[in-house]
Amino acid sequence: MSRCALGIALCLGLLAALPVVAQEEEEKSWTLEFGADYATIYLFRGVDLLADENAFVPRAQWTWNDFAVTYFGYFGDLPGANRYVEGDLSIDKTFHLGEVASLTLGGLTYQFNGDAERELAFLDTYEVYGIFALDVLLSPTVSYYHDIDKIEGGYLTVALSHSVPLGSRASLDFLGSVGFDFHYNNKAVSEGTLNDALFAVDLPVQLNDHFSLHAGAQRSIALEALDEIVEADPSLEPRYGDQTVYLAGATVSF
Repeated sequence: MSRCALGIALCLGLLAALPVVAQEEEEKSWTLEFGADYATIYLFRGVDLLADENAFVPRAQWTWNDFAVTYFGYFGDLPGANRYVEGDLSIDKTFHLGEVASLTLGGLTYQFNGDAERELAFLDTYEVYGIFALDVLLSPTVSYYHDIDKIEGGYLTVALSHSVPLGSRASLDFLGSVGFDFHYNNKAVSEGTLNDALFAVDLPVQLNDHFSLHAGAQRSIALEALDEIVEADPSLEPRYGDQTVYLAGATVSF
């Protein structure tokens, strides 16, 4: 946002300043967004991480031109009086490849509290990622995340989505994706083994220029990489089998 133009307008007087301010608002290059979701389970890459416990998920994102800084938090219950606390922070940049294609490259850190580390053996770790997207029918994306620290494995997703407008302030959004395991969930399978299929529907409602609500559901179907984990230890089926999650939340943006 240009401060020079605003300073000149102030010198010329209030009447001259008003159209300059309006022009600057149109040229705004940044956004700030805060939100929170409630989810009936914490579904992550086909796995119920908290064994059927619900999760509270606050989030925040700041974007400036093609840069984005994003925070996600995950709060839930563990056995006994223990609490699960996770904080994820990512930084990325999007590169535009022609008129319809883009490539986002970034890094992501996962940070866990002591209870999560002791009860679940979840340790702080880091990932790098790339997301290739096409702004065409069904909005196809290919995303790959690779852990470079504790897990040293990757997860690839191919996704399609479509939005059906419901008037001027609401829509019905559909998403379908297939995930592939690159020694992330299951070290015993070959790289690129099918991990899960996800089908999701969401209903966002824009109440005004800054505030929106949404509610939705997701169905995850376990595929070969997760099925082999359950076959080796059937007691893990509740976490590594098929999953259904319901979620709702709100977002404030500026």
